[in-house]
Amino acid sequence: METVPGPAEVAGGVWSVALPFPNPLGFAFSYVLPVAGGVLVVDAGWDSAECWDAFRAGLAAAGAGLDDVVGVVVTHIHPDHYGLAERIRAASPAWIAVHPAERPRIAANRHDRERAIADLAEWLRQAGAPPSEFAELAADEEDIKARISTVVPERDLVDGQAVPGTDGALVAVHTPGHTPGHLCFHDRQRGLLFTGDHILPRVTPNISKRPQSDVDPLRDFMASVRKVRAFGDVTVLPGHERAFTGLWDRLDVLAAHHDERLTEIVAAVGAGAGTVWEVACAVRWSRPFERLQGRARRSAIGETFSHLYRLAVEGRVRWEPGRPDRWLPAREHVA
Repeated sequence: METVPGPAEVAGGVWSVALPFPNPLGFAFSYVLPVAGGVLVVDAGWDSAECWDAFRAGLAAAGAGLDDVVGVVVTHIHPDHYGLAERIRAASPAWIAVHPAERPRIAANRHDRERAIADLAEWLRQAGAPPSEFAELAADEEDIKARISTVVPERDLVDGQAVPGTDGALVAVHTPGHTPGHLCFHDRQRGLLFTGDHILPRVTPNISKRPQSDVDPLRDFMASVRKVRAFGDVTVLPGHERAFTGLWDRLDVLAAHHDERLTEIVAAVGAGAGTVWEVACAVRWSRPFERLQGRARRSAIGETFSHLYRLAVEGRVRWEPGRPDRWLPAREHVA
């Protein structure tokens, strides 16, 4: 687990606030930016008392309080980036803004939360997961449902739109892949790029084909990688780990990683791995697949599925949908 750093000014009055959450990454960043009439917050951390205390301490370090928060812009609504939204709304005058493609991931009621679990179970069947995986899902069910937010944002932000209250200096950049409505934010005055989970300095973002993902999330992610090349020489402020420069070098590493993963998965299918589960067992992960548990294992399954789907679109493997799906080597072309 990473040590959680204290609040720090990163550039021109912009502060990073590390918010702890229960994950090997250790914390997610929220950022506090000065704007006319108060401060703007980028991302809203994990929902816990510890995280809430850290957020308020970060505001204080930046010379602000909850009454000064005029708005919260959200890269995506995963619970480590959207968790404090309800507390911030209740304690401040802030509006909340997301990309409209994130809205379907917000639960309107208990039925939506129940359906999310049912969708995950069906997805595991499609992947060919064994009974033990359904038992793990059942063990995680209450926590998963609790982390599906019911907080409906007041505003939408789409690609190229200036964030309200920033005089056009902060612009939303739609970067789907990690989620359908993932946003980055380009601070044109300070030369900053807030990247959420789209670009991280060390960890490869999870790109999963799973319930509520786009049809072809890996295609979308690689297009988004190419898109942010346009920002060139910026300081990257990601959702985790640390700020960094050298954006183009990092984008090259990510592109190479996914090319290698696609090649590895073609080889696994050629060697006889025929379901998403079997392919996930056959390829390399940061830890052995059998040691992954719960959310981490489901992330690996989703990552495997996104690559298999992309390969099927490219004609490098064949997909036979079913329960489970079957994946086969591409047919040889006969002269």
